[in-house]
Amino acid sequence: MTEKTADTVEPSNTDDSRSSESDPNAHGSFGILSVRDYRLLVLSNFATFAGYQIRNMAQAWFVLERTNSATLMGLVNAMPGIAIISISLIGGALADRTERWQLLWRTKAIIASMSLLTAVLLTTDVLEWWHLIPISLLTGSMFALHNPTSQAFAVDVVGRERLVSASSLNTGISMIATIAGPSVGGALLLLGYDTAFYVLTGLYAFSAFMIFRVRTRRVPVPSSRNMFNDIREGIGYAYRTPIIRALLMVGMGALFMGMNQPAIPVKVQDELGLGEVGYGIMLGLNGVGSLIGAVVLFAFAKHVRKGYLLIFALLVFNGSIGIFAIAPNVLISGLAMTLMGLAFASWMISVPVLLQTTASENMRGRVMSLYFMTVLTHQLGWLIGGAGIEAFGIQTTLFIGIAGGLAVAGTSIVLTPALAKAR
Repeated sequence: MTEKTADTVEPSNTDDSRSSESDPNAHGSFGILSVRDYRLLVLSNFATFAGYQIRNMAQAWFVLERTNSATLMGLVNAMPGIAIISISLIGGALADRTERWQLLWRTKAIIASMSLLTAVLLTTDVLEWWHLIPISLLTGSMFALHNPTSQAFAVDVVGRERLVSASSLNTGISMIATIAGPSVGGALLLLGYDTAFYVLTGLYAFSAFMIFRVRTRRVPVPSSRNMFNDIREGIGYAYRTPIIRALLMVGMGALFMGMNQPAIPVKVQDELGLGEVGYGIMLGLNGVGSLIGAVVLFAFAKHVRKGYLLIFALLVFNGSIGIFAIAPNVLISGLAMTLMGLAFASWMISVPVLLQTTASENMRGRVMSLYFMTVLTHQLGWLIGGAGIEAFGIQTTLFIGIAGGLAVAGTSIVLTPALAKAR
Protein backbone atom coordinates (compact mmCIF):
# COMPACT_ATOMS: atom_id res chain seq x y z
CA MET A 1 0.00 0.00 0.00
CA THR A 2 1.20 3.51 -0.76
CA GLU A 3 0.99 5.89 2.15
CA LYS A 4 0.97 9.62 1.57
CA THR A 5 0.51 12.75 3.58
CA ALA A 6 -2.87 13.90 4.81
CA ASP A 7 -3.38 15.97 1.67
CA THR A 8 -2.95 13.06 -0.74
CA VAL A 9 -4.29 9.71 0.40
CA GLU A 10 -4.84 6.63 -1.73
CA PRO A 11 -7.62 4.21 -0.83
CA SER A 12 -5.67 0.95 -1.13
CA ASN A 13 -3.04 -0.91 -3.06
CA THR A 14 -5.46 -3.03 -5.07
CA ASP A 15 -5.60 -2.68 -8.85
CA ASP A 16 -9.34 -2.09 -8.95
CA SER A 17 -9.11 0.66 -6.32
CA ARG A 18 -6.26 2.40 -8.10
CA SER A 19 -7.93 2.32 -11.52
CA SER A 20 -11.22 3.56 -10.18
CA GLU A 21 -9.47 6.44 -8.43
CA SER A 22 -7.95 7.53 -11.70
CA ASP A 23 -11.34 7.52 -13.38
CA PRO A 24 -14.09 8.82 -11.08
CA ASN A 25 -16.76 7.85 -13.59
CA ALA A 26 -15.57 4.28 -14.13
CA HIS A 27 -18.43 1.79 -14.46
CA GLY A 28 -21.04 4.55 -14.10
CA SER A 29 -22.73 5.50 -10.84
CA PHE A 30 -21.99 2.14 -9.21
CA GLY A 31 -18.29 2.36 -10.09
CA ILE A 32 -17.71 3.55 -6.53
CA LEU A 33 -18.28 -0.05 -5.41
CA SER A 34 -15.09 -1.05 -7.26
CA VAL A 35 -13.14 0.54 -4.41
CA ARG A 36 -12.41 -2.29 -1.97
CA ASP A 37 -12.13 -0.08 1.11
CA TYR A 38 -15.37 1.67 0.28
CA ARG A 39 -17.16 -1.69 0.19
CA LEU A 40 -15.82 -2.46 3.68
CA LEU A 41 -16.84 1.00 4.85
CA VAL A 42 -20.38 0.44 3.58
CA LEU A 43 -20.64 -2.91 5.39
CA SER A 44 -19.39 -1.30 8.58
CA ASN A 45 -21.88 1.54 8.30
CA PHE A 46 -24.69 -0.92 7.53
CA ALA A 47 -24.04 -2.72 10.82
CA THR A 48 -23.71 0.54 12.75
CA PHE A 49 -26.99 1.94 11.41
CA ALA A 50 -28.85 -1.28 12.18
CA GLY A 51 -27.32 -1.30 15.65
CA TYR A 52 -28.31 2.32 16.26
CA GLN A 53 -31.94 1.51 15.48
CA ILE A 54 -32.02 -1.59 17.68
CA ARG A 55 -30.33 0.18 20.61
CA ASN A 56 -32.65 3.19 20.51
CA MET A 57 -35.84 1.15 20.30
CA ALA A 58 -34.72 -1.44 22.88
CA GLN A 59 -33.74 1.22 25.41
CA ALA A 60 -36.88 3.25 24.80
CA TRP A 61 -39.20 0.27 25.15
CA PHE A 62 -37.33 -1.08 28.21
CA VAL A 63 -37.52 2.22 30.11
CA LEU A 64 -41.13 2.92 29.07
CA GLU A 65 -42.17 -0.56 30.20
CA ARG A 66 -40.31 -0.35 33.53
CA THR A 67 -41.23 3.24 34.47
CA ASN A 68 -44.25 4.17 32.31
CA SER A 69 -42.61 7.61 32.01
CA ALA A 70 -42.00 9.36 28.68
CA THR A 71 -39.67 11.78 30.49
CA LEU A 72 -37.38 9.04 31.83
CA MET A 73 -37.45 7.30 28.46
CA GLY A 74 -36.36 10.55 26.84
CA LEU A 75 -33.68 11.09 29.49
CA VAL A 76 -31.99 7.74 28.82
CA ASN A 77 -31.99 8.14 25.03
CA ALA A 78 -30.75 11.72 25.34
CA MET A 79 -27.56 10.62 27.12
CA PRO A 80 -25.54 9.71 23.98
CA GLY A 81 -26.40 13.10 22.49
CA ILE A 82 -25.30 14.91 25.64
CA ALA A 83 -21.95 13.12 25.52
CA ILE A 84 -21.49 13.80 21.81
CA ILE A 85 -22.30 17.49 22.18
CA SER A 86 -19.94 17.79 25.15
CA ILE A 87 -16.79 16.31 23.59
CA SER A 88 -17.39 16.27 19.84
CA LEU A 89 -14.90 19.11 19.34
CA ILE A 90 -12.19 16.93 20.81
CA GLY A 91 -13.22 14.19 18.38
CA GLY A 92 -12.90 16.60 15.47
CA ALA A 93 -9.44 17.75 16.56
CA LEU A 94 -8.33 14.13 16.93
CA ALA A 95 -9.70 13.33 13.47
CA ASP A 96 -7.45 16.03 11.98
CA ARG A 97 -4.30 15.11 13.92
CA THR A 98 -4.40 11.30 14.36
CA GLU A 99 -4.49 8.19 12.18
CA ARG A 100 -8.22 7.91 11.49
CA TRP A 101 -8.32 4.18 10.84
CA GLN A 102 -6.98 3.38 14.32
CA LEU A 103 -9.45 5.70 16.02
CA LEU A 104 -12.39 4.25 14.12
CA TRP A 105 -11.99 0.55 14.83
CA ARG A 106 -11.01 1.11 18.46
CA THR A 107 -14.04 3.27 19.27
CA LYS A 108 -16.32 0.75 17.57
CA ALA A 109 -14.82 -2.03 19.70
CA ILE A 110 -15.53 -0.11 22.92
CA ILE A 111 -19.11 0.57 21.77
CA ALA A 112 -19.55 -3.17 21.22
CA SER A 113 -18.26 -3.87 24.74
CA MET A 114 -20.88 -1.52 26.22
CA SER A 115 -23.62 -3.42 24.42
CA LEU A 116 -22.20 -6.69 25.75
CA LEU A 117 -22.18 -5.31 29.30
CA THR A 118 -25.85 -4.32 28.95
CA ALA A 119 -26.76 -7.78 27.65
CA VAL A 120 -24.99 -9.52 30.55
CA LEU A 121 -26.69 -7.27 33.11
CA LEU A 122 -30.04 -8.12 31.54
CA THR A 123 -29.31 -11.85 31.50
CA THR A 124 -28.38 -11.80 35.19
CA ASP A 125 -31.48 -9.71 35.96
CA VAL A 126 -29.37 -6.96 37.52
CA LEU A 127 -30.07 -4.09 35.10
CA GLU A 128 -32.17 -1.16 36.32
CA TRP A 129 -33.30 1.60 34.01
CA TRP A 130 -30.87 4.14 35.49
CA HIS A 131 -27.89 1.87 34.73
CA LEU A 132 -28.46 2.81 31.11
CA ILE A 133 -27.49 6.42 31.86
CA PRO A 134 -23.73 5.86 32.46
CA ILE A 135 -23.62 3.16 29.78
CA SER A 136 -25.24 5.52 27.27
CA LEU A 137 -22.91 8.36 28.26
CA LEU A 138 -19.83 6.23 27.61
CA THR A 139 -21.32 4.94 24.34
CA GLY A 140 -22.05 8.51 23.28
CA SER A 141 -18.51 9.57 24.18
CA MET A 142 -17.13 6.95 21.82
CA PHE A 143 -19.48 8.12 19.07
CA ALA A 144 -18.27 11.68 19.71
CA LEU A 145 -14.78 10.53 18.69
CA HIS A 146 -16.07 8.16 16.01
CA ASN A 147 -18.53 10.31 14.04
CA PRO A 148 -16.33 13.17 12.72
CA THR A 149 -13.53 10.68 12.09
CA SER A 150 -15.84 8.44 10.07
CA GLN A 151 -17.07 11.30 7.92
CA ALA A 152 -13.54 12.57 7.26
CA PHE A 153 -12.26 9.03 6.60
CA ALA A 154 -14.87 8.55 3.86
CA VAL A 155 -13.17 11.29 1.83
CA ASP A 156 -9.80 9.62 2.40
CA VAL A 157 -11.24 6.43 0.91
CA VAL A 158 -13.15 7.76 -2.13
CA GLY A 159 -11.87 11.29 -2.74
CA ARG A 160 -13.83 14.54 -2.98
CA GLU A 161 -14.88 14.07 -6.61
CA ARG A 162 -16.99 11.02 -5.79
CA LEU A 163 -18.23 12.06 -2.37
CA VAL A 164 -21.81 12.75 -3.52
CA SER A 165 -22.15 9.34 -5.19
CA ALA A 166 -20.52 7.62 -2.22
CA SER A 167 -22.73 9.46 0.26
CA SER A 168 -25.91 8.71 -1.70
CA LEU A 169 -25.13 5.02 -2.08
CA ASN A 170 -23.99 4.73 1.51
CA THR A 171 -27.21 6.38 2.71
CA GLY A 172 -29.28 4.01 0.58
CA ILE A 173 -27.52 0.92 1.89
CA SER A 174 -27.64 2.24 5.44
CA MET A 175 -31.36 2.85 5.07
CA ILE A 176 -31.81 -0.83 4.25
CA ALA A 177 -30.36 -1.36 7.73
CA THR A 178 -32.79 1.24 9.05
CA ILE A 179 -35.64 -0.85 7.61
CA ALA A 180 -34.28 -4.20 8.75
CA GLY A 181 -33.00 -3.03 12.15
CA PRO A 182 -36.32 -2.00 13.73
CA SER A 183 -38.22 -4.87 12.14
CA VAL A 184 -35.71 -7.40 13.47
CA GLY A 185 -35.45 -5.43 16.72
CA GLY A 186 -39.18 -5.72 17.35
CA ALA A 187 -38.95 -9.50 17.00
CA LEU A 188 -35.83 -9.61 19.20
CA LEU A 189 -37.65 -7.76 21.99
CA LEU A 190 -40.22 -10.54 22.02
CA LEU A 191 -37.36 -12.98 22.66
CA GLY A 192 -35.99 -10.82 25.45
CA TYR A 193 -34.14 -7.56 25.95
CA ASP A 194 -30.87 -9.41 26.54
CA THR A 195 -31.22 -11.18 23.17
CA ALA A 196 -31.58 -7.80 21.46
CA PHE A 197 -28.39 -6.51 23.10
CA TYR A 198 -26.40 -9.67 22.29
CA VAL A 199 -27.36 -9.22 18.63
CA LEU A 200 -26.45 -5.54 18.94
CA THR A 201 -23.02 -6.55 20.30
CA GLY A 202 -22.49 -8.76 17.27
CA LEU A 203 -23.42 -5.94 14.89
CA TYR A 204 -21.01 -3.47 16.48
CA ALA A 205 -18.23 -6.08 16.62
CA PHE A 206 -18.77 -6.82 12.91
CA SER A 207 -18.64 -3.09 12.18
CA ALA A 208 -15.29 -2.81 14.01
CA PHE A 209 -13.88 -5.82 12.13
CA MET A 210 -14.81 -4.35 8.74
CA ILE A 211 -12.95 -1.14 9.56
CA PHE A 212 -10.00 -3.18 10.86
CA ARG A 213 -9.68 -4.74 7.39
CA VAL A 214 -9.57 -1.38 5.58
CA ARG A 215 -6.18 -0.61 4.04
CA THR A 216 -6.48 3.15 3.58
CA ARG A 217 -4.24 5.12 5.90
CA ARG A 218 -4.00 8.83 6.48
CA VAL A 219 -0.59 9.90 7.70
CA PRO A 220 -1.32 12.75 10.14
CA VAL A 221 0.64 15.94 9.78
CA PRO A 222 2.80 16.31 12.93
CA SER A 223 1.68 19.20 15.08
CA SER A 224 3.25 20.69 18.17
CA ARG A 225 0.21 22.86 18.72
CA ASN A 226 -2.06 22.46 21.71
CA MET A 227 -5.25 20.57 20.81
CA PHE A 228 -7.40 23.35 22.22
CA ASN A 229 -5.73 25.81 19.86
CA ASP A 230 -6.75 23.50 17.02
CA ILE A 231 -10.32 23.47 18.31
CA ARG A 232 -10.39 27.27 18.56
CA GLU A 233 -8.98 27.54 15.04
CA GLY A 234 -11.69 25.19 13.73
CA ILE A 235 -14.48 27.20 15.36
CA GLY A 236 -13.07 30.42 13.89
CA TYR A 237 -12.79 28.88 10.44
CA ALA A 238 -16.39 27.65 10.51
CA TYR A 239 -17.67 31.03 11.67
CA ARG A 240 -15.80 32.91 8.93
CA THR A 241 -17.07 30.61 6.15
CA PRO A 242 -20.67 31.71 5.36
CA ILE A 243 -22.04 28.42 3.99
CA ILE A 244 -20.51 26.36 6.80
CA ARG A 245 -21.81 28.82 9.39
CA ALA A 246 -25.31 28.69 7.91
CA LEU A 247 -25.33 24.89 7.71
CA LEU A 248 -24.33 24.64 11.36
CA MET A 249 -27.13 27.04 12.29
CA VAL A 250 -29.57 24.87 10.33
CA GLY A 251 -28.24 21.92 12.29
CA MET A 252 -29.23 23.61 15.54
CA GLY A 253 -32.85 23.20 14.46
CA ALA A 254 -32.40 19.46 15.02
CA LEU A 255 -33.09 20.11 18.71
CA PHE A 256 -36.72 20.85 17.81
CA MET A 257 -36.91 18.22 15.07
CA GLY A 258 -35.85 15.57 17.59
CA MET A 259 -38.90 16.20 19.75
CA ASN A 260 -40.81 13.75 17.55
CA GLN A 261 -38.71 10.77 18.64
CA PRO A 262 -40.31 10.01 22.03
CA ALA A 263 -43.73 10.62 20.48
CA ILE A 264 -43.33 7.55 18.24
CA PRO A 265 -43.26 4.80 20.92
CA VAL A 266 -45.83 6.65 23.05
CA LYS A 267 -48.26 7.01 20.12
CA VAL A 268 -47.65 3.42 18.99
CA GLN A 269 -48.41 2.08 22.45
CA ASP A 270 -51.07 4.44 23.78
CA GLU A 271 -52.97 5.68 20.70
CA LEU A 272 -52.47 2.98 18.07
CA GLY A 273 -52.54 0.07 20.51
CA LEU A 274 -49.52 -1.70 18.98
CA GLY A 275 -46.74 -3.65 20.70
CA GLU A 276 -43.02 -4.17 20.11
CA VAL A 277 -43.40 -5.56 16.59
CA GLY A 278 -45.71 -2.71 15.59
CA TYR A 279 -43.14 -0.23 16.92
CA GLY A 280 -40.45 -1.92 14.86
CA ILE A 281 -42.58 -1.87 11.71
CA MET A 282 -43.36 1.82 12.18
CA LEU A 283 -39.64 2.62 12.44
CA GLY A 284 -39.05 0.32 9.46
CA LEU A 285 -41.40 2.45 7.35
CA ASN A 286 -39.17 5.40 8.19
CA GLY A 287 -36.32 3.41 6.66
CA VAL A 288 -38.40 2.63 3.57
CA GLY A 289 -38.84 6.34 2.93
CA SER A 290 -35.13 6.95 3.45
CA LEU A 291 -34.24 4.19 1.02
CA ILE A 292 -36.56 5.58 -1.66
CA GLY A 293 -35.05 9.03 -1.23
CA ALA A 294 -31.48 7.73 -1.31
CA VAL A 295 -32.06 5.68 -4.49
CA VAL A 296 -33.63 8.62 -6.33
CA LEU A 297 -30.92 11.00 -5.21
CA PHE A 298 -28.19 8.53 -6.10
CA ALA A 299 -29.52 8.43 -9.67
CA PHE A 300 -29.89 12.21 -10.02
CA ALA A 301 -27.26 13.52 -7.58
CA LYS A 302 -25.29 15.41 -10.24
CA HIS A 303 -28.39 17.33 -11.34
CA VAL A 304 -29.69 18.46 -7.95
CA ARG A 305 -28.59 21.60 -6.14
CA LYS A 306 -27.82 20.61 -2.57
CA GLY A 307 -29.22 23.89 -1.26
CA TYR A 308 -32.62 23.24 -2.84
CA LEU A 309 -32.48 19.69 -1.55
CA LEU A 310 -31.97 20.97 1.98
CA ILE A 311 -35.02 23.25 1.74
CA PHE A 312 -37.07 20.33 0.40
CA ALA A 313 -35.91 18.14 3.31
CA LEU A 314 -36.87 20.73 5.92
CA LEU A 315 -40.35 21.30 4.49
CA VAL A 316 -41.17 17.62 4.00
CA PHE A 317 -39.80 16.58 7.39
CA ASN A 318 -41.76 19.14 9.35
CA GLY A 319 -44.88 18.57 7.26
CA SER A 320 -44.73 14.83 7.92
CA ILE A 321 -44.36 15.42 11.66
CA GLY A 322 -47.55 17.49 11.51
CA ILE A 323 -49.34 14.63 9.74
CA PHE A 324 -48.05 12.15 12.34
CA ALA A 325 -49.25 14.40 15.16
CA ILE A 326 -52.87 14.35 13.98
CA ALA A 327 -52.88 10.89 12.36
CA PRO A 328 -55.98 9.00 13.56
CA ASN A 329 -54.88 5.50 12.53
CA VAL A 330 -51.99 3.20 11.67
CA LEU A 331 -52.20 3.82 7.90
CA ILE A 332 -51.76 7.60 8.06
CA SER A 333 -49.16 7.28 10.82
CA GLY A 334 -47.20 4.89 8.60
CA LEU A 335 -47.43 7.30 5.65
CA ALA A 336 -46.08 10.11 7.84
CA MET A 337 -43.17 7.93 8.99
CA THR A 338 -42.33 7.10 5.37
CA LEU A 339 -42.27 10.79 4.44
CA MET A 340 -40.03 11.53 7.43
CA GLY A 341 -37.58 8.97 6.09
CA LEU A 342 -37.64 10.53 2.62
CA ALA A 343 -36.79 13.89 4.15
CA PHE A 344 -34.05 12.34 6.30
CA ALA A 345 -32.32 10.91 3.22
CA SER A 346 -32.44 14.34 1.57
CA TRP A 347 -30.90 15.91 4.67
CA MET A 348 -28.10 13.32 4.83
CA ILE A 349 -27.18 13.88 1.18
CA SER A 350 -27.25 17.66 1.37
CA VAL A 351 -25.87 18.94 4.68
CA PRO A 352 -22.86 16.63 5.31
CA VAL A 353 -21.84 16.67 1.63
CA LEU A 354 -21.97 20.47 1.45
CA LEU A 355 -19.92 20.73 4.63
CA GLN A 356 -17.25 18.30 3.45
CA THR A 357 -16.91 19.75 -0.04
CA THR A 358 -16.78 23.30 1.34
CA ALA A 359 -14.29 22.64 4.15
CA SER A 360 -10.56 22.55 3.47
CA GLU A 361 -8.72 19.25 3.93
CA ASN A 362 -6.97 20.23 7.16
CA MET A 363 -10.23 21.51 8.69
CA ARG A 364 -12.59 18.73 7.62
CA GLY A 365 -12.53 16.76 10.87
CA ARG A 366 -13.14 19.83 13.01
CA VAL A 367 -15.94 21.08 10.77
CA MET A 368 -17.64 17.69 10.93
CA SER A 369 -17.31 17.64 14.72
CA LEU A 370 -19.15 20.97 14.83
CA TYR A 371 -21.80 19.45 12.57
CA PHE A 372 -22.32 16.53 14.93
CA MET A 373 -22.44 18.90 17.90
CA THR A 374 -25.30 20.78 16.31
CA VAL A 375 -27.25 18.05 14.54
CA LEU A 376 -27.09 15.66 17.47
CA THR A 377 -28.97 18.11 19.61
CA HIS A 378 -31.83 16.05 18.18
CA GLN A 379 -30.89 13.49 20.86
CA LEU A 380 -31.82 16.11 23.45
CA GLY A 381 -35.18 16.16 21.70
CA TRP A 382 -35.81 12.80 23.41
CA LEU A 383 -35.70 14.55 26.79
CA ILE A 384 -37.53 17.75 25.84
CA GLY A 385 -40.13 15.89 23.80
CA GLY A 386 -40.71 13.31 26.53
CA ALA A 387 -41.27 16.00 29.16
CA GLY A 388 -43.50 17.94 26.75
CA ILE A 389 -45.64 14.89 26.01
CA GLU A 390 -46.30 14.33 29.71
CA ALA A 391 -47.07 18.02 30.24
CA PHE A 392 -48.98 18.99 27.06
CA GLY A 393 -49.69 15.81 25.07
CA ILE A 394 -48.32 14.54 21.76
CA GLN A 395 -49.93 17.00 19.36
CA THR A 396 -49.00 20.21 21.17
CA THR A 397 -45.43 19.03 21.75
CA LEU A 398 -44.92 18.11 18.11
CA PHE A 399 -46.31 21.39 16.79
CA ILE A 400 -44.01 23.31 19.16
CA GLY A 401 -41.14 21.34 17.65
CA ILE A 402 -42.27 22.14 14.10
CA ALA A 403 -42.45 25.86 14.83
CA GLY A 404 -39.05 25.94 16.49
CA GLY A 405 -37.31 23.88 13.81
CA LEU A 406 -38.66 25.94 10.91
CA ALA A 407 -37.84 29.21 12.67
CA VAL A 408 -34.19 28.30 13.25
CA ALA A 409 -33.56 26.72 9.85
CA GLY A 410 -35.57 29.29 7.92
CA THR A 411 -33.72 32.20 9.50
CA SER A 412 -30.36 30.62 8.64
CA ILE A 413 -31.29 30.12 4.98
CA VAL A 414 -32.75 33.60 4.58
CA LEU A 415 -29.64 35.22 6.09
CA THR A 416 -27.32 33.25 3.75
CA PRO A 417 -28.72 33.37 0.19
CA ALA A 418 -25.69 31.49 -1.15
CA LEU A 419 -26.77 28.41 0.79
CA ALA A 420 -29.97 27.94 -1.21
CA LYS A 421 -28.00 28.03 -4.47
CA ALA A 422 -25.18 25.79 -3.29
CA ARG A 423 -24.41 22.83 -5.55
